[in-house]
Amino acid sequence: MRAVFAEVSSPGWSFWRAAADGCIGLMVGTLYAFLGILVAGIVGEEALSSLYGELDLDPVFRASMGVFLVASAVLGFGTPLVFVAERFAALRAVERMPGGTVPPRPLRLALSSSPYALMRTTTTVLFWCAAGIGAFFALAAVFTEDLREDRETWILLGGSVALAAICWALRAGSGALVHRSLGRLEARWGAWKRDVPVAVAADRQRRQVSVEVPVPGWLVTPGATLIGRIAKVLSVATVVALGGFMLSVFLRQQCRSCEPVYWDQPIENGIDVLSLSSGVAILSCAVLGLAAWIGGVALQAVREVALARWVRDGGARRIDVSLIEPLLAENRAAARLEHGLCAAGAIALILGWGVSWAQAEGVDPAPLVIIGAVLIVVGVLVGWLDGGRRARERQEIRDALFPGDAARAGDETKPRGDSVRRPRRRRR
Repeated sequence: MRAVFAEVSSPGWSFWRAAADGCIGLMVGTLYAFLGILVAGIVGEEALSSLYGELDLDPVFRASMGVFLVASAVLGFGTPLVFVAERFAALRAVERMPGGTVPPRPLRLALSSSPYALMRTTTTVLFWCAAGIGAFFALAAVFTEDLREDRETWILLGGSVALAAICWALRAGSGALVHRSLGRLEARWGAWKRDVPVAVAADRQRRQVSVEVPVPGWLVTPGATLIGRIAKVLSVATVVALGGFMLSVFLRQQCRSCEPVYWDQPIENGIDVLSLSSGVAILSCAVLGLAAWIGGVALQAVREVALARWVRDGGARRIDVSLIEPLLAENRAAARLEHGLCAAGAIALILGWGVSWAQAEGVDPAPLVIIGAVLIVVGVLVGWLDGGRRARERQEIRDALFPGDAARAGDETKPRGDSVRRPRRRRR
């Protein structure tokens, strides 16, 4: 029996994959916005108090923290559901593949359990979260008269109850569907267990009989070692800067309810200097990290395009498989770019809505909101439109270089060709 590795191409799965990547970028951007507001607020108040007070940034930062809480709640409930939808779309795309074709290892690992089981777990967690939030607002309305007379309290309480009811209904329906779909999924897992070793052996044999060619310079320069060293230096510098910043905060206020501590000179000036210098160092590391990230995405994009052109003639050739595994199994440059655009969009939206909520004078929040929304939409479109190209280019690489069961970094817990785990049936 002939078995081959094949890339999965599906417009539906490409859309939901882009939506999931967009949610990842939004979560990262929301976290960065929180850290940026926290650092800027403390540094401005401690070391740049005169300028900080003149610009009146405190209301904007406080309002932005409120927007951060709302955005975190929306993403916390919405992102898991997007990932469930992506898993269903992936399963449908895999089921349409012809017999004897094996999807890439990352996708097989993602489908190592039923999407219905993922939906059941996700909706269970979301149900208890919504129930807890609803109980909090109910108790607040009972014991606090001002909140009981506030219309927003009852709107939030009703929304929490409705969300909890929806999650409970989805959980109840997914529980029965897990058992109904188990037989179909076991057939798929059984086919992969049989076909993966055959496809691995076939690729190995094709590589052995192919002509060995020199590795193109653009594929190895700069190497992963150099990039890893740069990332390590930036990480260490960031940790040191954060440590200095946290020390300055602790010296000023030892606990949340404690009164600020003021020291004699020159310690007082030293705290201001430490706060300002560590804040500048954090900002510098962030800028350098952003530049390194942009350079990494650009380098990966160039390598993807060059590799696709290099193998486009279809001629079989043999090179070190480890050099192309990241370009086959890891995120594409378009997905990484989508993460960055959506993260930048989330930061712009949080700051824009923070300015709007604070009703800051002299600052128009509309451009920030519009820019943030455009960045998010463009980011999702970049990821979605790259879906078909990703499958086509990676399939051309497989047809020319026969890389076998390419794996992501960290997926080496099992030997190549092992089957994914099967869930145990529940006893009735």
